[in-house]
Amino acid sequence: MSLKDREKWDNKYQAPDRVVASNPSSWLESHADLLPGCGRALDLASGEGRNAVFAAQLGYEVDAVDISSVGLEKAKRLADEKKVKISTINVDLDSYSLQKEHYDLILCFNFLERRLFPEIIHALKPGGFVFYETFSTAYLKYSGFKREWVLEENELLTAFRELHIINYREVDSAEQGQGFASLIAKKK
Repeated sequence: MSLKDREKWDNKYQAPDRVVASNPSSWLESHADLLPGCGRALDLASGEGRNAVFAAQLGYEVDAVDISSVGLEKAKRLADEKKVKISTINVDLDSYSLQKEHYDLILCFNFLERRLFPEIIHALKPGGFVFYETFSTAYLKYSGFKREWVLEENELLTAFRELHIINYREVDSAEQGQGFASLIAKKK
């Protein structure tokens, strides 16, 4: 990403008509029973922090990483409202490196940076979980997205094949105008 990307996301998050989602991803919330709720968590491309805050509510010590300082400020406010703490890291994920075996949980929703796939695996501690959900090629029918912004069929399965895959789905919903892939995996 770039300064232009930072400005784009800052503008998006401060738009007056922006509706802030405070509930976590339904994929994360519906599978929270899998998580022990302790240790360190990382939320990549955290945006306004809804998933980071949810992980903190589960008992994780959370690092919320995003290119937008505006989004991260909103994440801090949401954490305050929910009476939990999160650490925010304002960086461009194009140049960010993850620490080896540092996290018990890594979250990535609605963001795709393929270079990070192996880094996510290496950043997980043994027994750690990854929850990943983002747009797939099915979404191209419903949006103006570029193909490089979406996952190919089974791409997450291939990228995380060295982990134990707990749950995986690919959704193509014309009714909702959605196309995405979701993965839950655990490091052996």
